[in-house]
Amino acid sequence: MKEAPTLIQYGQAIDPKQMVAPPDAAELEVDPGTPGLDDPEYMARRRWIFHECRRHRLGNLGPPVFPFTPEETALWRDVSRRLDELHRKYACDMYLAGKRELAITPDEVPQMRHLSDHLRAKTQTHLIPAEGSLPYRTFYEYIGNRGFPVTQFLRHPSQPEFTPEPDIIHDCLGHVPAFMTRDFAEMITLIARAAAATDNGEHVLLLKRFSWFSVEFGLMAERGQTKVFGAGILSSIGEIPNSLFSPDVTRRPFVTDVVVATDYDPSYMQRNLFVAPSLAFLRAEAEALVRRLGIRVQ
Repeated sequence: MKEAPTLIQYGQAIDPKQMVAPPDAAELEVDPGTPGLDDPEYMARRRWIFHECRRHRLGNLGPPVFPFTPEETALWRDVSRRLDELHRKYACDMYLAGKRELAITPDEVPQMRHLSDHLRAKTQTHLIPAEGSLPYRTFYEYIGNRGFPVTQFLRHPSQPEFTPEPDIIHDCLGHVPAFMTRDFAEMITLIARAAAATDNGEHVLLLKRFSWFSVEFGLMAERGQTKVFGAGILSSIGEIPNSLFSPDVTRRPFVTDVVVATDYDPSYMQRNLFVAPSLAFLRAEAEALVRRLGIRVQ
């Protein structure tokens, strides 16, 4: 497949090189509208966690273990209890089984190092400390080596239902439980290795869209019902009912050619979603996409 001279991402034209040669910010960068930006104590804590996690990531030290403040623990308990109620009703079986096995509860903020030990024993995956949102290519280079980057800061308490960037609530209550399932771990590892192996920016974008509409914002058919599969939905009090019940959301069968041709905007509630018939189906579709793109994966 010949690479396009420009690509469309989030509705904007971009240089394909951005998909294969990402920057690596050494200092905390946040969007202007980030909740807590005007809270000096919160931002100081964010900067400390940023540098501590970056030091551990670059030094290959594993997730740091540190105490969470009473305010952070209270926020975790508030959000995770509300999410837990929604999960019991609407999450897919795979997610619920992983969450139970990891013993993730609303009582205390989990230490990512301890969760990483469980993943390593079950599916030979592990967690990588991430200081914030890593560039897509960097993110998937880690996953290709069976390490999943996770953040360890919490969103600002002024807006507990919203964060414009991944935090520990998103990563721990969205992504981590799925890694207890072998098929999921193998699927995302394949996508990651393919994204890291190609120098074609268009190929990286297609893999990113496949991942977005499955791993991040996927729905799953189970026993005649539509259940939540994607981490971006599972970690959001607002996205769960929006994804399943909003009349503004289009829910279509997961057809890979349609999925990878669909752009999205991560800053808004998602309006285009796809329903996969099973995890085994998604894994087979990911394998077929990588073959079709002609990407050689070790």
